[in-house]
Amino acid sequence: MGEKVTMQDVAKKAGVDKATVSRVLKGDPRISEKTRENVINAVRVLEYRLDRNARNLSTSKSGIIGVVLREMSAAWLPSFLTGLDRTLSNSDYDLIVKCTEGNPLRAEREFRRLADRNIEGIIWCDNANRPSNIAAPTVSVGFKMPGTFAILSQASALHPTFDTGVLAGRLLLNVISGKFVPSHEIIVRSENEEN
Repeated sequence: MGEKVTMQDVAKKAGVDKATVSRVLKGDPRISEKTRENVINAVRVLEYRLDRNARNLSTSKSGIIGVVLREMSAAWLPSFLTGLDRTLSNSDYDLIVKCTEGNPLRAEREFRRLADRNIEGIIWCDNANRPSNIAAPTVSVGFKMPGTFAILSQASALHPTFDTGVLAGRLLLNVISGKFVPSHEIIVRSENEEN
């Protein structure tokens, strides 16, 4: 593997400065079509990949969504995480999964670790152990939490599925992006309920 291509390399190849490359990559409409084409061609030729860590530092965004679970051995977990991952795969967000093991001290510690990483959203799946002051946009799964969005079941308990993961991901992305969400609660039908 050769040396990493930098934004400065792209700028040199395109005959522009580094700030112009940055503006093109951000979609700035003030850039002329000719300049945009030169930069995009340089990006392709050099196979430039954006340094997400540098971008995150300059924008104060982490690109991270946290998922906090009560236990990793839940039977529903693989399909739920697959649905969530599928939804987030076309976004700029990565998942970090944490587990409370039903312990309130561990729940608080994992929450603080996520907060220290400047998470942009969180999906909380442990009703018994939840922090009181989550600043990031939050979706709770299976229960209501003040100040958050909730995915609930018509039945007494929610058994998350692939579709629940998709729904949680879409809901959180909408909240993070500031899109209008008509209700703080979404009620889903259980697979066991009759049509």
